[in-house]
Amino acid sequence: MSTNCLATNQLKQFGKADEGQALVLGALALVVLVLMAGLGVDVGFLRYQKLQMQKAADAGAIAAASALITYGPGGQGEITAAAQNDTSANGFTNGKNGISVKVNNPPQSGPFTGDLAYVEVIVAQVQPTFFMRLLGSNYYGVNVRGRAVSSSLGSASSCIFALDPTDADSLIIEGRVSINSNCGIRVNSSSSAAFEKRGSGNVTVSPTVAGIGVVGLAQVGGSGTIDPTPVTGIPGFGDPLSGVPAPPVGNCLRTQTFTIKTPQVVPLGVYCGGISVETNGLVSFESGTYVLFGGLAVQPNYYPTLIGNQVTFYNTGSAAYPYAPITITGSASSLLTAPTSGPLAGILVFQDRSIVSNQMNTINASRGELYTGALYFPTTPVTYTGNATFPPYLIIDAWQIRMRDTSAIGSTYESLPNGASPIHSAILVE
Repeated sequence: MSTNCLATNQLKQFGKADEGQALVLGALALVVLVLMAGLGVDVGFLRYQKLQMQKAADAGAIAAASALITYGPGGQGEITAAAQNDTSANGFTNGKNGISVKVNNPPQSGPFTGDLAYVEVIVAQVQPTFFMRLLGSNYYGVNVRGRAVSSSLGSASSCIFALDPTDADSLIIEGRVSINSNCGIRVNSSSSAAFEKRGSGNVTVSPTVAGIGVVGLAQVGGSGTIDPTPVTGIPGFGDPLSGVPAPPVGNCLRTQTFTIKTPQVVPLGVYCGGISVETNGLVSFESGTYVLFGGLAVQPNYYPTLIGNQVTFYNTGSAAYPYAPITITGSASSLLTAPTSGPLAGILVFQDRSIVSNQMNTINASRGELYTGALYFPTTPVTYTGNATFPPYLIIDAWQIRMRDTSAIGSTYESLPNGASPIHSAILVE
C-alpha cells in the first residue's frame, strides 16, 4: 500500500473518531466566541459614545434653558448658540465630523411637545463599528444619539441677592440676629468686606446645599454661629429678576401725596406724590398694581393693619414727582401678599430700575407682620427686619441689604405659576 493511501485511510479513521469531532466543534465554538467578543467590543464602544453624547445633550439643554430664562422664547438664536457652545465644550461640535446638534424650543417630541418653557437638545453622530460590519454593509456605521429636555421653570436655590458689585457691606447682618433661611444667600460684591455679620445671634441656611456665596470676602464677627460657612470667590452674577417686565404707568389718580388718616380701602391707581399712612386703623389695598411716584410710607409711631392680597407696589419717580423710598411698618395682623399669576407673579414691591438713589428702603415686620413676595430694589438699598414666623416665601433682591433681628425666610412657591420661584433656574426634566 502506498504512503498516500495510508495517510488517507488514517485521516478517514481520525474523522470518524470522537477526537476529530471535538476538534471541529472546538474550532466552530472558538469562531463564535471571537465573534461574540467582537460584538461585545462594538456594543461597549457604542454605549460609551452614547453616554458621552448624553452628557453633552444634558449640558446643552441646561445651557439652553438658562438662555431661555434670560432671553425668553424670542431669543432662539441665543438659545441655540448656548446649547451648541456647551455641547462643543463636551466634545460634540455641530457640523464637525458628521455631528448634528439640534435645539428645539419648544420640544418636538415627548410629554412637553409644543411647550415654550422647555427646550429639547439632540446630539447625533454615526459611529463606526469594527466587528459588526462582518454582518453586512448595513452595519458599517450605527447612528447614535443623546437627547435631553430641560425647563426654565425651576426654582432658584437662593432667595437673598445683594447686587452691588464693588462696595463693602453689600450685605450686613447685624444686631441680635437670628436668620433662618430655607434658601441661599448670594452677595455679588468683590470687596474684601462684601458680607459682614455683626452682633449676636445665629445665621442658618437650610438645606446647606443652598449655602451662602460671596464674590468677594466675608467678615464674620460677633457671637453666635453661621452655618454653613460662607463660600467666597464665587463668580459674579447679574440681577436674577431682570427679566420681569415693569408694569405700565398710566395717568395720575392723585397729583399730590395721598395721606391716609382714617381706616379705608385704597383704590388702585397711579399716585403722583406717593402714599403716606398716618393711622393705626385698617388700610386695605385692592388686588392689582399700585404705581407710586414718591413712595409708600407708614409714618413713625403708627402701626396700621395693612391688608392686601394679590398686590404689587411699583415705586418710581419723575422731575415733577420725585422718587422717595418705601417704608412699611404695620401691626401684628398686617398681611401683604404678591400676585399669584400674571407678569408680576411673586413680586410684592418693585422699584423702577432707572432710579439711582442711596435713600434707604425699610421693610419692618418685627411686630409679627407677614409679607409674602419679592422685595425688589435693584438699584437702591433696603433694610429688612423680620420675625420668627415663616412667610410662605420671601425674596430680597436689592442693591444693598441690611438684615436685623429675627428673620425667618420661607421658600414655598406652590401658589405661584408652576409652583416655582419668580427667580427661575434651569432643570433637566428628560
